[in-house]
Amino acid sequence: MRFEVPHNWSEFVPYFSIYENPVGDYFADINEQSLIPTGYDSFPVYYVDPISGADSKDGSRQDRAFRSIAKALSMSGNKRILCRPAVYDYITGWKGYSASGKVIVEPWDETGSVICSGHIPGIAWTPLGGGVYRARCSTYPHEVLDEIYKDQWGNGVRYVRESDSDDVEEEEGTFAVSGKDILVHTLDGRAPDANISVYTNQPNGRFDTNGQLYVRNFEFRGGFVPFQCLTSVPGQVATFIDCTFRYSLTGQDGYSMEGPGLSIAIRCKATGNHSDGFDYRDGRNFIEIDCNGSANGFGSSYLDNGTTAHFGSVGITIGGLYSQNKGRNIHDVFDSKRLLLGATVGDSRGVDASKADICAGASTSDSPDRTEIWALGIRYLHGSPISRSTSSQSKIWYRRHLSSGTDISEQLGTIRPI
Repeated sequence: MRFEVPHNWSEFVPYFSIYENPVGDYFADINEQSLIPTGYDSFPVYYVDPISGADSKDGSRQDRAFRSIAKALSMSGNKRILCRPAVYDYITGWKGYSASGKVIVEPWDETGSVICSGHIPGIAWTPLGGGVYRARCSTYPHEVLDEIYKDQWGNGVRYVRESDSDDVEEEEGTFAVSGKDILVHTLDGRAPDANISVYTNQPNGRFDTNGQLYVRNFEFRGGFVPFQCLTSVPGQVATFIDCTFRYSLTGQDGYSMEGPGLSIAIRCKATGNHSDGFDYRDGRNFIEIDCNGSANGFGSSYLDNGTTAHFGSVGITIGGLYSQNKGRNIHDVFDSKRLLLGATVGDSRGVDASKADICAGASTSDSPDRTEIWALGIRYLHGSPISRSTSSQSKIWYRRHLSSGTDISEQLGTIRPI
């Protein structure tokens, strides 16, 4: 049957129909074709090929393709960019460039996805013995990922950054940086190969303008932030379909959406990021449909979440999985609001009772935070200390939950049925 938003939800009424069935599943009746920027048939088309292309060409055909995505983005006006399915490194990738106008970025065929990576290419390693290797990079290194050992979400192992080279020599899976020089001790003593990536701290994907962006079938790996949208005025629309965001650097999020505008993520994954997976702030409106925000949080903070909204952001999350994050799997703060329908949450890696699957509001009891979450038909996995938690002036409204844990109001807020 068709879902009707709760009577006390007055924010951001969806422009598409939502349906629910008797077992608690929710479906968004959204025409993905309608999300492509209008007039795209008349946009000039530019091709990118990191293997055979050259930025000195005009990008007008596959055999005249640019080499870098950034070069195609730099072309003026509206544009459609078709990329050869391949791995793009720091030199050939997006490089933090923010294009103007309406922009469509897709693979040029369906043989695979585009991996837009912030790794540094062409590193020549010198063996020092005992699995330790040294190199000088073309730009400043910041993180090391070993992709030969992967978790269930497809994330490689992050090597531990040490401040002293003596510590690196003594401990496998570590590295140290001095300027552009890097010292690495591999996990298994092997020479650094194609499965070991050294990531720069430069931007990866980025969109700062007030235009419209549509990206499909891309994976953004590493860089300062895998993808970041920034805007100070309303009007920006950023749509991502079947995209992945992983390996943000220290203190950064995977999919970071900041400022007025609308972000749409359909079947996207944010995983393996240092801080939050999906992050919205400063009045951002957002839609998440069947997304996966799992296994994020690799720093010292237990506030790193699967998906989070800050400072008056408002959104709708339908379905999806949010699991095994270091802090709360879903945590909205500072007067944000979320309509949460049919998601699966659980297995927080938090270590104490303040680590809830779903949390509304900042953790301090004297906060003026008035965040609200409407959580309907949520499925809870085993393993988290708390199913639902609120802070002093925040609220969670709920209906028809399938819970394996205990619902607790952690501080002074309200958890109330609809």
